[in-house]
Amino acid sequence: MNEVLTVAMLVVMAIGVFSGFPVALVLAGTGFLGFVAAVWVGITDFQHLGLIYLRARGVLTNESVQFTSVPMLIFLGLILNASGVAETMFRLLGRLLTAVPGRYAVATLLIGLVLAPAAGVIGASVITVALVAYAPMMASGYAPRTAGAAVAASGALGVVFPPAVMLFFISNVFYLRIGLMYVALIVPVLLMVMAFAIYFAVTLRKTIEVPLDAPKTNLASDLLFVLASVAVIASIPLSIILGFATLTEAAGVGVFGALLVALLRKRLSFSSLNSVTVQTSTMTSMVFFIVLGASVFSLSFHLVGGPDVIFNWISAFDLSRWELLAMLLGVVIVLGFVFDWIEVLLVFIPVLMPIFSELDFADHVGSAYFAQIWIAGLIALALQTSFLTPPFGYALFFAKMAAPKGINLSDIYRGAVPLVAIEIALIAALISFPQLITWLPEMSLGDADAPRLIQR
Repeated sequence: MNEVLTVAMLVVMAIGVFSGFPVALVLAGTGFLGFVAAVWVGITDFQHLGLIYLRARGVLTNESVQFTSVPMLIFLGLILNASGVAETMFRLLGRLLTAVPGRYAVATLLIGLVLAPAAGVIGASVITVALVAYAPMMASGYAPRTAGAAVAASGALGVVFPPAVMLFFISNVFYLRIGLMYVALIVPVLLMVMAFAIYFAVTLRKTIEVPLDAPKTNLASDLLFVLASVAVIASIPLSIILGFATLTEAAGVGVFGALLVALLRKRLSFSSLNSVTVQTSTMTSMVFFIVLGASVFSLSFHLVGGPDVIFNWISAFDLSRWELLAMLLGVVIVLGFVFDWIEVLLVFIPVLMPIFSELDFADHVGSAYFAQIWIAGLIALALQTSFLTPPFGYALFFAKMAAPKGINLSDIYRGAVPLVAIEIALIAALISFPQLITWLPEMSLGDADAPRLIQR
């Protein structure tokens, strides 16, 4: 009976999501139906209906999970976008990278890192980059597939670069310190940017790039504002890692810095502030409705024994730990095709957590704790890869949505394939050399706080 209820809940949820009905309501409704079904077969009774309220309240009031930082991180990214820092940074990078082949593609990648906070909502990041990067790349003779792929890759980069919102949810799912999750992804993402930049430099080495026809501005002023914006974003993970502030406090200071940058650039009007506030409220409401829906679904799914059923199904394949890890990462990539990362992290990863918990890579990584950080980092990169993978990647659709005439979705697909191959190769390298993920977290922990490491 547990297997029947497990399959029924997953099928009902999938049908609801694919029907286009609001995901939060689908999750909550499926969870409630699952609870009723559990009562009907005698697994529980209606006296435990209050568990749904207690579960939802417990999730939102958990002091160890700083949900108050989520709206501030979203607001921070949107304010920086509204301040026009992306356009200014693109123009400066175009001038600084004159001697680099494919300079506009490389500049597009670097913008994605600066816009990391806004990349929690990937559409906002991709479209912002597209507005400033498409025109100069096309004017310089870039092939449509190259321009589209560069924009999509840039928008997807910030999803896994601190202080991206997605890393907050991953650290919450794996019960990890947010500061360690932040530093764990720095080296992998920088390696990814380097690999993408080398690819574009090699493939565009014969392209004659037309200098960007930009309005005359004060170079020193532009440079100052770009550096200030970078400092605002960098201050969030740094203050957390160094122990100066909690995530909520750091995000609050970051918001103040972003407002100051926008004010000094004379881009902070009542109209723009109102627009950003409304967008933040809309995105935050979406996130928290999904959090509540996922908590209801998760409770009912555990009541019917869903995690145990899935664990038994996968265990029946008798896979080695490496095969199991590869299969799970593949499942995450496929889930990222059809579900938003919030749904993947709040619904599916908790379902798969019993399997992840059984994976013992302490001897390979150095300790059980850092093995968890390593696996969490691999999941983050697998999700990010799904955003770029044809034919379902979210970043590809948004890159087409903001593309000028002459760029087709098929062009963007062709341009993204080599980048996806690079990402898969990077994930394979990170699996083989876990120190690329765990080195900075190990360095950031003091001797007293660091888990005991196994001698490699």
